[in-house]
Amino acid sequence: MIDPAWGPFLFDTSAESWLARSEQPAIRNWIDAYWARHPIDVSAVTVLQRTRGYSLLWHASSGERRTRIEAARIGYLSALGRVWPLDTAIAIISAEIMAMLPEPPTPPKRSHKLTESRQERLSRWRFDTMIAATALVAQLKLIHNNAADFEAIRSAIEITPQRFPRLGSLSLIRCDSLLPL
Repeated sequence: MIDPAWGPFLFDTSAESWLARSEQPAIRNWIDAYWARHPIDVSAVTVLQRTRGYSLLWHASSGERRTRIEAARIGYLSALGRVWPLDTAIAIISAEIMAMLPEPPTPPKRSHKLTESRQERLSRWRFDTMIAATALVAQLKLIHNNAADFEAIRSAIEITPQRFPRLGSLSLIRCDSLLPL
């Protein structure tokens, strides 16, 4: 189990979403202990992805459901901790990762009986590279729920460390390692 005191950490979109939805007492306790010590650090890309998700749900809904979705969106935005902007350093590192790994390493995701399009998958992949670059530049460990994609990025960085001077390796923490053994 990862001790919340070891933070701060950067939370990937999938991890932040998973943690927010979790009703497991062990996860709720971990989050409470983390918040007692640190704000939730996210990339501006995570805010973009989460807000887009709320907007897609809102546009596909009507009536009372729209009201609940909007309340959830406002609650999410109100509770944001530190948001790391996509600045020049992060853009340069992201571009390097994208050049090394131009294609997503994993197949399209399926949700609600739909398979994401190539364009959607490529977009999500590029967002993942920006989040990884944010973690590198901020020198924060990245908590994620997307092992295959982030492990590919870490491996690419380790193969060509000269392209990432003074940044070190990408430190990854899987969401399931937050649970007690």
